[in-house]
Amino acid sequence: MRSLPPVPDRLKRWAIALALAALAAALQWAVRPWVGGKIPFLFFQPAILLASVHGGRSAGLLVALAGCASRVYTLMPDATTWIGDTGDVLSLAIYMLFALLLATIGGRMHLHSARASAAEQRLLLAGEDTGIGIFEIDLAAGTVYLSPALAALGGIDAAGPVPIETLTARLPAELRRESRAALAQKLREHAQSYERELQATLGDGHKRWLMLRVHIAWSGDRAVRLRGACIDITERKAVDALLDSTKASLAQQVSDLNRLHELSSRLLETTALAQQLALILDAVTEFHGARRGVVSRLDATNATATICASTGFDAAALATLARLHADATSCAQVCAQRDRIVLADTEDAAVPDALRTLARKQGFRAVHGTPLIGQRGDVLGAISIQLDLPRAPTERECRLADICARKAAIFVERAQAQSALEETQGRFQAVLDASAAPFVLLVPLRDAANGRIVDFEWGYVNAAAARALRRPPEAFLGKHVQEVLPERWSTSESFAQYIDVVENAVTREFETHVRYEGADQWFQCIASPMRGDVALWFTDVTARKRDEKVLQDADRRKDEFLATLAHELRNPLAPIRQAAAVSRLPQATEAQKRWSHDVIERQVRHMALLLDDLLDVSRITRGALALRRGPNALGEMLEAAIETARPLLEARHHELELVLPQAGIVMQADPLRVSQMIANLLANAAKYTDPNGRIRLLAALDDDDVVIEVSDNGIGIADESLPAVFDMFTQLRGADDRAGGLGIGLALTKGLVELHGGSIAVRSGGVSQGSTFTVRLPRGAPPALAPVSMPDMEPRAAPRRRVLIADDNRDAAESLAALLELEGHEVALAFDGEEALRTWQRLRPDVCLLDIGMPNRTGNEVASEIRAREGGAQATLVAITGWGQDADRRQALAAGFDHHLTKPVDPALLLLLLTRVAAAPHWPA
Repeated sequence: MRSLPPVPDRLKRWAIALALAALAAALQWAVRPWVGGKIPFLFFQPAILLASVHGGRSAGLLVALAGCASRVYTLMPDATTWIGDTGDVLSLAIYMLFALLLATIGGRMHLHSARASAAEQRLLLAGEDTGIGIFEIDLAAGTVYLSPALAALGGIDAAGPVPIETLTARLPAELRRESRAALAQKLREHAQSYERELQATLGDGHKRWLMLRVHIAWSGDRAVRLRGACIDITERKAVDALLDSTKASLAQQVSDLNRLHELSSRLLETTALAQQLALILDAVTEFHGARRGVVSRLDATNATATICASTGFDAAALATLARLHADATSCAQVCAQRDRIVLADTEDAAVPDALRTLARKQGFRAVHGTPLIGQRGDVLGAISIQLDLPRAPTERECRLADICARKAAIFVERAQAQSALEETQGRFQAVLDASAAPFVLLVPLRDAANGRIVDFEWGYVNAAAARALRRPPEAFLGKHVQEVLPERWSTSESFAQYIDVVENAVTREFETHVRYEGADQWFQCIASPMRGDVALWFTDVTARKRDEKVLQDADRRKDEFLATLAHELRNPLAPIRQAAAVSRLPQATEAQKRWSHDVIERQVRHMALLLDDLLDVSRITRGALALRRGPNALGEMLEAAIETARPLLEARHHELELVLPQAGIVMQADPLRVSQMIANLLANAAKYTDPNGRIRLLAALDDDDVVIEVSDNGIGIADESLPAVFDMFTQLRGADDRAGGLGIGLALTKGLVELHGGSIAVRSGGVSQGSTFTVRLPRGAPPALAPVSMPDMEPRAAPRRRVLIADDNRDAAESLAALLELEGHEVALAFDGEEALRTWQRLRPDVCLLDIGMPNRTGNEVASEIRAREGGAQATLVAITGWGQDADRRQALAAGFDHHLTKPVDPALLLLLLTRVAAAPHWPA
């Protein structure tokens, strides 16, 4: 859309158009007397063309309308008639058509003229505003036309063409020569145009950069005219120079960033601090364009710097640097001042002599030192760069040195922290490894889909834990729990405990039972959260659990034993009480009294055997039972065992089958104990076999071993009960509760067999399948000497002697006194220790039978007191007590007793002892 001219300009154009219309009307009226009305628009048509050319089509149309109005007015015959005949109307129409055509042509001319003027004006304005000058050189006339801008630029005051010499006189001689040479070269090349840049000092005295763009007009082979433009590109050149400088700086920064990125990548690939510092030092020397540099670390304890990385220095130079005083090196100064140190020239007088001497020898002239500052602000060391030329570092070099120094400080602090952590972890791990308490660290493994814990990974396992889990330590780290211990979670409830510890951050203490490799294990665990992991202390309590089970079983067997012991002790007490009641009846016959006495003696002997078995088991357990080995015939020992077990075999109507060797077998053994163990096996078979059963006793010689086998067709032994057959107080009970005794027979037998250096085993087909016990004993070496005959144990009549019996149990004392009095001895009684001493002092008896556990004074105290008194050495002291352990025997003999007998005392043994005492040399006749 064409814009309208300003209002004042339009008014001026319309005014000129109206003036031209008025002038045309006036001239038309002036010539009317001569031409009449034949040529009505003679002057209006030129006026329309002039008005439209000057003011545009609207101005021409305005003049045309004025001419039309003038013609209408001249044709009016009177006031009521405006237009005459048809010819006048046609003439008017033709006039308006020509007027419109002239206005249009004039408007076009006006438009083109305005555009050309505007373009020229804009060109002039552009040249003046942008520094573009237009010139034209007429080579034939030797003149130059300069635009106002270019004339002003050259300092020439010229409104039109000027001679070429006027212009060239203002140019420097060098610039004139270069310009003429360039033009001559282009003319020789018959070029149409060319462009060149030049620097010139113009009229204002300032150096400027100009760009010439020249078009050469040719007339045949001759150049006739030069047209072109001259542009002041001084600012552009400055911008270009700035841009080049910026590009160079940017390129340098990009290169530096790439180098720093490369450095960072290589640092991440390196773990050793010395290598990391060496890489940083290489980068800093590269940034400085230097060949030498060192990195020193500051020892905070003694404030000395130690070189830990270097480049460009040989070993001798590094040794010299290390020997320099603290104030003689830039690194030391940097560490001391905590700031950058710049020695622009090592030849300055302020530089220490030692450093100057080293610089001369090594060939460097400047030093740039940058401190390594840690995050807490402490100085960790310094980077020192030695430059070949005397100069200060640039801003870029200082900036990059600071960046690298921060990197070095980070890695130094990281190394220090790592070292401290490793030291702490080393101590912690050493403590854990040396600890006897197992410890592991479990890392949870989660399902990627739902985040649930599905397993744990071994994060750490100390030596004690590896031993407890029966694996080497290297078998755990980095592996899942299930990899090392398959089906771990399926045999334990600990998995839920560990999840609870992780998810709820709580500490749990629990026991867990696991089974793998065919063995059961119990662990006491304490699990605590540790940064999302599980710290687990545990103890293998399998042995404790087994001991607890053993104790529980032993406690159960002990309760059963006590109940059985009470039962076994009550059994003989009943016939004893009944036999005693029968013997007291006045109507009892002598035969009945003898029968009652036999019952009492037999039951007392049974009770004594029970107590002897208990004592034997105790001695075997403590290793205090001594065997009386000698060459003995196996047949005799088997006969004794059969005689011992015969009452029980006959009472249950068992059939005993004997399979004995034809030839006699002599073996080194304790005959009493061998008979005892075989009798126990026979009695055991009799008890656990239903009446009218079959029992088989087999004896044979197998190489140097004697094999004795006792088998039966009794109730048999279940497989799960076989391992406990030889345990103390173990009894196998059938449906009819057939077991008797204390449950110590097999345990006693096993102990006696092992004391002989043999072994015992049991096998059974199961319940109701009978059982077989096999004893294997070493035969032993044949005897070197003939066996010595045992002394006669039958009592002989003894002379009458005084005997003191001291016992707080009146029945025991009085019954023993009655027995000795019937044998013809004189007996005195005492019922406590003090009374025993007084009686001994008064009567001076030959033999003292003293109980150990008496009130006021014990039997040991009484014996010691008697031995200490005059005449006490000749008395025979015999301890008669229920305390039958070896320690009790040793204490009694140490107190002064000659003999130690346990209750109940065999009367025959006591009478034999009195017989021997009577025959002693010190015994009076």
